[in-house]
Amino acid sequence: MSCPALIDFEASCLPEYGQSYPIEVAVARIDGSNRAWLIKPAETWRYWDWSDEAEALHGISQQMLDDEGLPPAQVLAEMAEFVGNCTVYADADLDQYWLEVLCQAIGTKPPFPVHYLGEFLKDHGFSRPQVVAALDEAKRLLPKEHLAREDAKRLAMVVKLLVDGEVG
Repeated sequence: MSCPALIDFEASCLPEYGQSYPIEVAVARIDGSNRAWLIKPAETWRYWDWSDEAEALHGISQQMLDDEGLPPAQVLAEMAEFVGNCTVYADADLDQYWLEVLCQAIGTKPPFPVHYLGEFLKDHGFSRPQVVAALDEAKRLLPKEHLAREDAKRLAMVVKLLVDGEVG
């Protein structure tokens, strides 16, 4: 089983600190496959806010985005292809917001909705102790944080551990 898929974005800053835009996105499926993209800033974002504190957390500089980032349209197309028919979940509603910002930059609608991971966990009847145990195990195995690929992979691992019944 490859679905569901988990998505995570990194951004130029948190919205409460200014007008932020997505700089990295990753999607991980519970079969272990994953993709991550650095996003070259859209021209409309050029004068939006950048936070040195956010850069210190995720380690992505504006220069990296200019040098290695892919155009928003390419990121969106590749991401939609990778997601396929999987339902997409995130652990924060900000991920839906940044998907919308990415789409607005190229004048399109999101190719899929981003659902809150808590809905999946509740719908499948997982208890709080089960979720905490799965999260602890995933954090032990994938301890890096504030990197979209690692965060998405960790969330996918949490779901897989729960679905496979590998945590009590």
